[in-house]
Amino acid sequence: MTAGGNNGAADYLAAFALNCEPFADKLDSRFFYGGTALMQRLDLLTHLTQFGDAVIFVSGPSGSGKTTLLSRFVAQANSQWRLCLMEAGEFGNFPARLADALHSNDIADEAELLAHWAASTDNSQLLVIIIDNSEQLDEPAFQRLCKLLAQPAAERVRVIMFGLPDAQQRHRQAIEQQQLSCTTRQLDMPRLSEEETASYLMYRLAVAGYSGESPFSATEVAAMCKAADGRPAQINRLAHDALTERQARAGSKRMRTHGGARKGSGLFWALAAVGVLALAGWLGWQKQVSDSPAGDVANREPVPMEELPLALPEPRPLTTPAAETPPERIEPVPPVTPPLVAGPPEEQPAVTPEMPTSLAPVAAEPSVADTQPAQQETPATTAAPDASPEPAETLPATADSAVSEPPAPASAPAPAPEQPVPLATVSNEPGPAADTTAPAPEPATDALPHRSAWLLDQPETAYTLQLLGSRHVESIADYIRQHRLDPQQAAFYRGLYKGSEWYVLLYGSYPSRQAALDARAGLPARVRKAKPWPRSMKSVHAAIREAQ
Repeated sequence: MTAGGNNGAADYLAAFALNCEPFADKLDSRFFYGGTALMQRLDLLTHLTQFGDAVIFVSGPSGSGKTTLLSRFVAQANSQWRLCLMEAGEFGNFPARLADALHSNDIADEAELLAHWAASTDNSQLLVIIIDNSEQLDEPAFQRLCKLLAQPAAERVRVIMFGLPDAQQRHRQAIEQQQLSCTTRQLDMPRLSEEETASYLMYRLAVAGYSGESPFSATEVAAMCKAADGRPAQINRLAHDALTERQARAGSKRMRTHGGARKGSGLFWALAAVGVLALAGWLGWQKQVSDSPAGDVANREPVPMEELPLALPEPRPLTTPAAETPPERIEPVPPVTPPLVAGPPEEQPAVTPEMPTSLAPVAAEPSVADTQPAQQETPATTAAPDASPEPAETLPATADSAVSEPPAPASAPAPAPEQPVPLATVSNEPGPAADTTAPAPEPATDALPHRSAWLLDQPETAYTLQLLGSRHVESIADYIRQHRLDPQQAAFYRGLYKGSEWYVLLYGSYPSRQAALDARAGLPARVRKAKPWPRSMKSVHAAIREAQ
């Protein structure tokens, strides 16, 4: 990559707190992504090597992941296999590589090495010759390989060639024309679908240390998958360029913000200079006015004015007619709130701004309502459902009224407050008592999600679905409740992200990655829209232990 590309990678590495570059153009076994189709190819390749007699051609265009598959195949090879791995362009060193694979100290002809090995070992051992970049295999080297396959001990030899489709088809036809006893088989490298592309990108980011939602939108993922034709190498380049361009735009925006701040600062000082000039002009004008004759007149001392006596009105006679006697001052009487009526809520007078909100009686002339005898208690069988008994000295009110109970008159001692009595105990006649007991609350059915201990008990070969990453543990419970997830399937652990606590919500434990993908289809639609991605329990265990 160019220097600019390296700078861009450094920018987004820091922005996403990554410990390595997730989309580097180099082979790294940590980033092997076992997609469904790719794992099928790997299993078939292993099966054909162990139980077949075929020459296997693994074909695909550049960047389709052939070398990655080769490395994975070698890493999980059977211990009874003798691997001879080499590049097609280095076939001149084939005898030496073959001697190393067969643990022979003598470097001789290929046919002699094969015969000696077949005679000194049992049939449980196989010789597996793996050739990468088979398009670089010239005609003499190809003929030497065909000659080796014609030997009597060739039944214990397997040849696997990785290369471009055109060269693989040509080599396959040439071997079939040799009429050898072995058969041929071709395996094509699979393409990643849009769904697998999204999971592939998140997997590489997670291996690099990222924990959170995908930085790529669904539209970006679809565009990258289509432009790369589902090939991993091109997807890596497009993802790297997308993150680099995003950081460049963010840096440009910050520069524009700082430039705007500097421009605003210059405008401020320009306005300040204009203000100073205006103030200086005003002061000069004031000085010019003070130096003018009009200014001298304004500065003269005021002439004292002669005081004149104030003419007072004639005194009025001491006797005032009775008609002109001012009336005695009458204290204003506060308005009296009409008594509340024990009836339905819609018949009660509404409290308006003109009506006082206090029901304290006025200490003036008694009203007609105060002179009437106290009302008799209403039997419980005919009382309103929400009515409650009140003392005779207070105004009756319903339980639904929004107005508070009035205090006692100021002229009489306040009676002791009575304890509220259930409505059924006030009834004078036997009758069915009202059911005033509230229904018992339903027992809480929400269980707590599993924690780190449960996750560590799961096998490392299992998979789970990552749903959420958050800095607040409360968000985990809210997410489970809002989306109606099964708490017994949910689990979360505390990790670290940028030096702070980071809580990751996981869902389910599945025996394989495909089982996790199948279970994702059963999640609620809003959860599926966030594209939860399968994650191995091995990586979860590593994250938990790192945080501990």
